[in-house]
Amino acid sequence: MTTRTAPPELTAFIRRTLGCGCPPEVFEHIADGPTHVSRAAGVRRRIDVGGRLLIYLVEPSDAAQALSSLHGWIAAGKTERDAAAMNRLRLVVALNAPDPEEVERLEGAFAEAARGDERLHLHILDPGACPMDPDAPG
Repeated sequence: MTTRTAPPELTAFIRRTLGCGCPPEVFEHIADGPTHVSRAAGVRRRIDVGGRLLIYLVEPSDAAQALSSLHGWIAAGKTERDAAAMNRLRLVVALNAPDPEEVERLEGAFAEAARGDERLHLHILDPGACPMDPDAPG
């Protein structure tokens, strides 16, 4: 797994798009790469931000696949987050032009699965807004 300082584009994505209020020093230690757990769950990109924030970026083919995979992504992320004593897990679902009803169903399923866990967050974004490739800037 690659460890590096976050490039400015990745820092901007994490701070602005995801709303992370992490202190600057956590961006000096980015572990960017899959683990057995994240790979088995079908996570496209796994980012450990300073040992405090875990980001899972997933790119389902459509909203139906997102709904069917949601519990697996959450379970894998919570397992990794809790094992490493991280503060938060942000699940970023990259979907092309989802229907508002699909988004609502996905958010509802997430809310039910995350009930009682204030350290778990969902972000549904256009794939173009997501840094899916760890070798590309940001």
